[in-house]
Amino acid sequence: MKKFFVVLSTILLFSFSFTFSQETKPRVPSQIWGIGAELQTQDVFGGTLAYAINPDMHIGLNFGLLFDGGSEGSGSSTYLTFGPYFKYFLPQMRMRSFYPFIKAQFLVSTESISYKDPYTQKTKRTTNTETKLIGFFGSEWFPVSSLGIYGGIRVIELNIDPVQIKLGIGAATIGIEWFL
Repeated sequence: MKKFFVVLSTILLFSFSFTFSQETKPRVPSQIWGIGAELQTQDVFGGTLAYAINPDMHIGLNFGLLFDGGSEGSGSSTYLTFGPYFKYFLPQMRMRSFYPFIKAQFLVSTESISYKDPYTQKTKRTTNTETKLIGFFGSEWFPVSSLGIYGGIRVIELNIDPVQIKLGIGAATIGIEWFL
């Protein structure tokens, strides 16, 4: 019985060590289009359209539309986002099917808000537009080569209109991409 446990332990030890010693093949898509969805705690929500230029570089576009009917008497608001981006995977930091990346995005967002003028009691509408450059750091997991699930955080944000710079850990982002 003791010999059985020694043999079983040896087999388990070798199989466990071989599991971590073998290099898995890269699963990042290359030269293919993808669609997906992304949600950030700030600014972006909605769909994505991506193109994998090669296994290390992806370009894409985030777009979103939100309509809020508002509470009774407060009016409605519409929020639109448009954000082209560039994502670069850091191949030297890859761990199995997890691929760390840096992402740069140019984001334009427009918010149209209706309000009631206190003097005339008429409903009016105002539009606020923001443009930003955003830098992200994150990781994407490819369980299969055609599906990527990612998350990240903002590390730099440069608001162009109005001018403002934010450094440090910022808004979080999560998303999913399916490459066709």
